[in-house]
Amino acid sequence: MSRSATTDTSAGYSPSAILGVAAKGQTYKNLLYLFLAFPLGMLYFIFLTTGFALGVGLSMVVIGLGILLVMLVGVRALGAFERKLANRLLGTEIRPPDDIEPEENGLVAIGKAYVSASSTWRQFGFLFLKFFTGILSFVLLTLFVGIAVDLVLAPVFPEGALGVQINDWTVAESVETTAEQALAVLAGVVIGLVGLHLLNAFARVNASIASSLLGAEGSGTAPPAE
Repeated sequence: MSRSATTDTSAGYSPSAILGVAAKGQTYKNLLYLFLAFPLGMLYFIFLTTGFALGVGLSMVVIGLGILLVMLVGVRALGAFERKLANRLLGTEIRPPDDIEPEENGLVAIGKAYVSASSTWRQFGFLFLKFFTGILSFVLLTLFVGIAVDLVLAPVFPEGALGVQINDWTVAESVETTAEQALAVLAGVVIGLVGLHLLNAFARVNASIASSLLGAEGSGTAPPAE
């Protein structure tokens, strides 16, 4: 029993496991998901704050209630988009929520069903949270992928392939001599590999959040740990 556990643990730290992350397709699907998180999170934040502010502000008149209903429909539509995105890129298997059952036909009945459905507010929470996870995704991608690319390509692009700058420090400008370029390439490879493992872990966190908030309760599964 202990021998098996030791073998599994050592395999996780083997050179093939450490270096192989760069050759796995799931890694790049995770990176694409995280890359899209920042602009999508910004759009969702603007949509939610503007729409609900207008809806609540005008709720004393009919147009305000109409805006709120449109917002709820939009929340569920965006939730469906995010569900498909997570299933496609993160390897989740999230089923659509099934708690919308309007008792009657008409906008009022549909509006009541949307308001009373827990899935509506779980999807709202996901879209709002996406703003913050998107910011964190941008920071992590810049720190690890951006810096790694600039360091690895320093001999070819002395001024920086991506021009990553942190405060007053421009990554590429700190590499001048041939020896420094060689060290930069090595450092870039190490930072890149570490970054890919951390970004994969963060993508799995995003997958868990999506599984919890976007579908029918208990429908989602986390992506492969690759």
